[in-house]
Amino acid sequence: MEELYKIVKLVTKSTNLSLVLPIANGRLSKEDVFYEGIKNGKYESDEDAAKSLYNSGPNDVRYKMLKHRLKKKLLNNLLFLDYNKLGSKSYFIKEQSCLLMLQQAYILRLNYEFDLVLSLVAKIMAIAEEYDYTNHQVAALELAVACYSEKGNLKQFNTALPALEQVLFKRNIEFKATNIFQSVSVNLKKSVTARKRLLPKLPELIQTLEALWQEARTFVTFEAYYKTSISYYELVGSFDKIIEMTVNAGKWVEEGTVNPLRFESNYNKFVLVYAHLRNKDYANGLLYAEKFASDFKEGFLNWFAYMENYFLLALHSNQLPLSELLLHKVFSNNSFSRISNTAKERWSLYQMYYRVISLNSKTANNIYINPYSLSLPEYSKDKLGFNVAYLILQFIYFLQKEDSEALLYRIESLKKYILTHLKDTFSLRSKTFLKLLILTVTEDFNADVCRSKGQKLYQKLIETPPPGDAYAEIEIVPYEHLWEHILSILDKQGN
Repeated sequence: MEELYKIVKLVTKSTNLSLVLPIANGRLSKEDVFYEGIKNGKYESDEDAAKSLYNSGPNDVRYKMLKHRLKKKLLNNLLFLDYNKLGSKSYFIKEQSCLLMLQQAYILRLNYEFDLVLSLVAKIMAIAEEYDYTNHQVAALELAVACYSEKGNLKQFNTALPALEQVLFKRNIEFKATNIFQSVSVNLKKSVTARKRLLPKLPELIQTLEALWQEARTFVTFEAYYKTSISYYELVGSFDKIIEMTVNAGKWVEEGTVNPLRFESNYNKFVLVYAHLRNKDYANGLLYAEKFASDFKEGFLNWFAYMENYFLLALHSNQLPLSELLLHKVFSNNSFSRISNTAKERWSLYQMYYRVISLNSKTANNIYINPYSLSLPEYSKDKLGFNVAYLILQFIYFLQKEDSEALLYRIESLKKYILTHLKDTFSLRSKTFLKLLILTVTEDFNADVCRSKGQKLYQKLIETPPPGDAYAEIEIVPYEHLWEHILSILDKQGN
């Protein structure tokens, strides 16, 4: 049933359902009733559908045959999808056009309609060359060579054959580049251990990919080099290199070195803004974030992701009015409920940190009304990447409340967390900051003593760069800023 639901969801965007799902004489057939029921969410399982349609179970041969017939028609209907309704990119729509014409050309060739095949080949080649689809050029030229051979057109055959050999050469290079890119991708997605094993090999692989791109000069080879490079630089924390790559990519597109019709400019803009955030170049990052903001349509999923980086740039720059404005735009957007639970949780966390930072020294103590999710466990695999962020937030909450008993309990939890989860060198910033938190309690919340005794740890924090994303915990607010904020809380409480 799940399989049918997926196909039905697609085919409702077809140009003309009646081509394969006819409703004859105004009378609904079993297939029509079954289709409408699936589309409207009437059936949760095969048991529900079989009961409704035949008053029997899912093993009823009548139900099995009905399901088989409907599935066949639905799959046929995929050929008639309206990609404009699906909101597909123009290059994707053009690729589907190539695939459809290729299918038509293969059928015509089997029926010896060589002139019609060659007419379609010309159309396919025009699109494939414009959009840099090497694989479709190969398929089209293979058809052309076969047709010229069958027709005995020697001159055209001798022209088409070298052209086919040339695009085959490029496609073979694309095959090598794609294999490297996919191998890297699958290892990066596997586990932290797999990423660690792969990291030393990546510089050489990137050099190979760059050479393949320079040799073939196709979009596929460029994309493999471009995306693998960004992944590597992100993992090792070389965000200045990502900035360089994204800026260069923009120039290559303008110069025509990279096909502008295939290049995802919004992805490039997103990565460029993100890299400035991670490179601590907040001023330039905000300039780019503001410049590109209108290119991301409000309410779409990629807009919410873009706004995360924009908000964090504003918060890291201590531009609190802008931070508040961006938070309001996100939480008041009608599409907020549609984003994933993980994304919602991140935004809630951002909002909590904004509240912490925005509270000024004149704020009354009674405003601290447990907005910080204190029911969360001290450590949770579900919060991976945010555990330290939550621990810090909980600590600051109790510090603002001057709840020394809760803080004494908290430092034992922090010590345990450091010993258990922050043993690697890439956790050094988080470990150092948590030690500063512990210091505030052991020194009895004396701001001057904490400032003096914490100076070495604070300096160590400044000198330790954030790790790459292969390992990083999230710093929603830079730890240096948080330490200054904590000292200001202690100063206020000491007066």
